[in-house]
Amino acid sequence: MRPDLRPARLLEHLVSGLCAAYLLVFLVVALSRLVYPFEVEWMEGGMLTHAARLLSGQPIYAAPSTDFVPFFYTPLYPTLLAGLSHLTGGLSFTLGRGVSLAFTLYTLGLLFWIGRREAGPRAGLMAAGLYAAMFRLTGAFYDVARPDAMFIAIVLSACTLVYYDRTWRGVLISALLFVIGHFTKQTTSAFLPMVGLWLLARNPKQAIAFGAVVTVLGIGATLLYDRSTDGWFWTYIFKGHQGHLFYWKNILMEYWRDVLFLAPILLLLPLLWFRYRIPVRILTLFLVAHWAYAFWFRATTLDYVPHMYYQELWYETPRWAILVPPALIALLMLAHRLLQRPLPEPASLPTNTYFLLMFVAGTGSSGLNHSTQWAYANCFMPIAVFASLFIALVVRDLRALGAGSALVSGALAVQLVAFAYDPRAQMPGAADYAALADFEAALAEVPGPVFAPAHPFVAWQRDARVHVHQMGIQDVAFMGGVKDLERRLAAHEWAAVVLDEDNRIPGLERHYRLSRKFDWPVKDALRAKTGFLVRPQSLWVPKR
Repeated sequence: MRPDLRPARLLEHLVSGLCAAYLLVFLVVALSRLVYPFEVEWMEGGMLTHAARLLSGQPIYAAPSTDFVPFFYTPLYPTLLAGLSHLTGGLSFTLGRGVSLAFTLYTLGLLFWIGRREAGPRAGLMAAGLYAAMFRLTGAFYDVARPDAMFIAIVLSACTLVYYDRTWRGVLISALLFVIGHFTKQTTSAFLPMVGLWLLARNPKQAIAFGAVVTVLGIGATLLYDRSTDGWFWTYIFKGHQGHLFYWKNILMEYWRDVLFLAPILLLLPLLWFRYRIPVRILTLFLVAHWAYAFWFRATTLDYVPHMYYQELWYETPRWAILVPPALIALLMLAHRLLQRPLPEPASLPTNTYFLLMFVAGTGSSGLNHSTQWAYANCFMPIAVFASLFIALVVRDLRALGAGSALVSGALAVQLVAFAYDPRAQMPGAADYAALADFEAALAEVPGPVFAPAHPFVAWQRDARVHVHQMGIQDVAFMGGVKDLERRLAAHEWAAVVLDEDNRIPGLERHYRLSRKFDWPVKDALRAKTGFLVRPQSLWVPKR
């Protein structure tokens, strides 16, 4: 080995080792949470009650009431849980998380397969390892009982199939997968323009057929489902989202700022490749200027209030430390650019522009999610999965240029170290199980049904009755709210009400009185591990 190549080779081994370590850590965390019989994310129980509604023969989409208000998602994930529950002995948190974990393991396997096929085993490991490394950054949603993992797996499959299977069968199956993806999570539609553009350039007839199948099946299935629910399906999945605010300042600036500080490699390494591969200098300069301004904006506002996303960074204290990873990675990328004299020919970079289009689609999808009211860190999952694959291929291209390969590996190493997190914070411990036993003992003393808006699945397991989730109460406020809630509280329909921290139940204090406050001896015992970080706070009983 030439002496000048030794640092590059050592850094490559370091990057591969870190990727493998992140894969192992994710698996350990996911398995530790699999059988935990309580929410690790506060909407998990609400999603399981969607499946419970289906099992009881009731629709998911119906007029909002205290009995039920659906989340603003399409229905395939809870429908799958309801079907699988017949094979697994019933609904449970384990079933919901098991399905999500299976889809994520499939996604990791597919990332490895694509990376290996395109650029070899090291690229496959990098693609899967980068995605695993962003588990905490994306809200630790890869294994929770919500549709995100299923959505990611379906979209990645559809995009992969349309690229590798160029037959009519491949195109039509991919179109069908996109329709299925839409009925898993509406964000799927964000990928259609880029796939359609790619097909149009490759085979216009296939592009027309793809668009026709997606349109006919998608619209037809939506109309049929909407008719079967008397119009409530469309009310929730489309009109409901219109009731959420859309923040234009996010899509224009704050989304890019957050990605730049949370995961700068996702923007800066593709930008370097883009400058070599796409000879449109003005566009590159625009992106550089935009992201430089985003960096400057954050650097001059380090007195920001605690940031929902930045709290995942282990180096946020002192605040100036968050400037280091993006600045260091940018300097390494700039040094690589200065070493390339002259610029390489676009043809010398073998990564197909299709992967760039999918990266752009994933970035746009995450940006739209980030800019919607009440968005959480799971909004970064689309950019995380497609950037992981694209970066693995980009690294192959840049390393092949020879000069500066150690700089690329060094930038990856910096980012992987910055992704570090304490896995114990995501794993239920002895204090959580002990607190859960106390909570269940308190509920066992209640002589009748319990209303627990933040934990409706716990109430369903106890009383075999489904009721609305706290998020549902908030979601339909723009429609006039849950109109029968106070009437039913006034009638003392429930023997007790469980109120969580930072939650509010309209009319509760008029008709119920505080019976006890839960005194958890450990600071975060029974608290959700991600999402809205709440836990049961108090128990209320009817006023007499």
